[in-house]
Amino acid sequence: MKKYLLLLLCIPLTSQELADVLWSKAQLSNTFHYADISKAAIDLPNNGKSFSGILKVDQPAVGIGYNVIIDSRKIYQDNHKNIPKFEIEISSLDGKVYPKNTKIIETNHLFWNIQFGVGSSKLETSSSNTLITLPFSLIHKSANCIHNGIGVFSISNENQISNIIFEIASETCAYYKFDYVGLYSAKFQFINTVPDLSNNIGKNIMSIENLYNRYNLTNKSFLNSDYIDPSNVTIFGLIDSNNHYVSSCMTRLGNYPFCDQILLPSYSLAKSIAGTFSLSLLESQYGSISNLYVSDLVPECYGRKWKNVTLNNLSDMSTGQYFNSTHDFDESSVASSEVIFMFEEHKDKIKKACSAFPKKTKPGTRFVYHTSDTYILGVALNNYLQSNSNRKDYFNDVLIPFLESNNLSQTSQSVLATNDNIKQSYTGWGMFFLRSDLDRLSTIIHNIKNNSSTQLTYLYDALNPNDNNSLLAIPSVNIYYNNGFWSRKFDKDIFNCSEDVWIPFMSGFGGITFAFFPNGMSYYYFSDGYEFAWESAIFSSHSIKPFC
Repeated sequence: MKKYLLLLLCIPLTSQELADVLWSKAQLSNTFHYADISKAAIDLPNNGKSFSGILKVDQPAVGIGYNVIIDSRKIYQDNHKNIPKFEIEISSLDGKVYPKNTKIIETNHLFWNIQFGVGSSKLETSSSNTLITLPFSLIHKSANCIHNGIGVFSISNENQISNIIFEIASETCAYYKFDYVGLYSAKFQFINTVPDLSNNIGKNIMSIENLYNRYNLTNKSFLNSDYIDPSNVTIFGLIDSNNHYVSSCMTRLGNYPFCDQILLPSYSLAKSIAGTFSLSLLESQYGSISNLYVSDLVPECYGRKWKNVTLNNLSDMSTGQYFNSTHDFDESSVASSEVIFMFEEHKDKIKKACSAFPKKTKPGTRFVYHTSDTYILGVALNNYLQSNSNRKDYFNDVLIPFLESNNLSQTSQSVLATNDNIKQSYTGWGMFFLRSDLDRLSTIIHNIKNNSSTQLTYLYDALNPNDNNSLLAIPSVNIYYNNGFWSRKFDKDIFNCSEDVWIPFMSGFGGITFAFFPNGMSYYYFSDGYEFAWESAIFSSHSIKPFC
């Protein structure tokens, strides 16, 4: 374990010391436990004063504590200890503080981008100061890793701003973990504006413990600690009808105070959403395009090995090109790493993606997992749009309007893209969600899954897997793949059904699963310990509401 410390990160400070540190009456010597921040700021009974303004941080830290816990790829550099310079408009109203922009903010920092969520605004009665607590996240540039934290500052009754404390004690990032505390000077410019407070009502939020008690289930029912280390779990939950049962968001400083605002990475969930959703939406507008040839749409994919390879083959990861069909062999290769991590410009990514693997078999016959296939798919969708409409970018011009119409968060409109003028969306990874977005995606998916007359036929096919439309992906556990979605096949006798049970799901790097059960329930967990184990959730869901 490496430690890069200017402050000792050991025993958290108490809530009584928070105000003194913010107003430079005491030095920051350690972290504050989240329970103490909640007591000192978030849980105060009176709402803070109403105002709007621009928060700006553009100076080096007054003090920093940085403790690297895991760095398996040896990526740490000294500049990681610095919060990127930023400015963001926020509004304090009725006890909450609302950032105008909850998308990922691109910064000039060499490694970090930043994002802010909805926080709290409370009145400290002894001083009449307003204490602002903001959930925030640091995001790797060109990667989906997220580090979650909170920022705290105070606005005095005379409209002066204190220092701001940033703390990080959790992440969804398998290969890089650290604890962080930093104290920064800040600027605040008051402005006259009315915040846009969209009130998108979701399902009733209830604790997962409520579900356990209601159905007399063990506490391992929806996250089995025999197979998944809870310390690696960001969040998990079950969505059922009008209820959304959620876990707490545990961190190394206690429960995260803003679990509804914690930023979640898609990793390869994006293959199903940016890839399959977008292809299906385009087909609903332009007719079948999944059977078009890749070589006709992506000039970089040329030659005999690309003959007769279709967009559907890209979505199925069945181009017939690979080094080795053993699961995850190709994805772990240098060629895949170059497409995913090393090349930042589109011209390099697409050249490598098209040339990475040799032809081995006929397209459409064998599944071999390649994130590069979904990157090529996104390029093909953009090129098709540009040739057949006045639209240029499938993500911004097709997918985002669909997400907006279904009340997904502003945060979900962020996507990683190439570092050039083209700004090609990665497609196979690089989206971001809030907990409420999972609720709304669940509704969309179950509605389409159960509607054979839907116009989104490509997505409908993905959500209704069978022996005829799916390719065997991982034989040892009966896992299949079709149209950008995974599925697991269970023998009908296991659940006393008349037919075999197929469960479609999305999966993401490090330990992320989002599954859609035949009884209308959806289950998810976001973790980063490379653990994929959710059978207990399948059988627990079936025990509550039988699959057939």
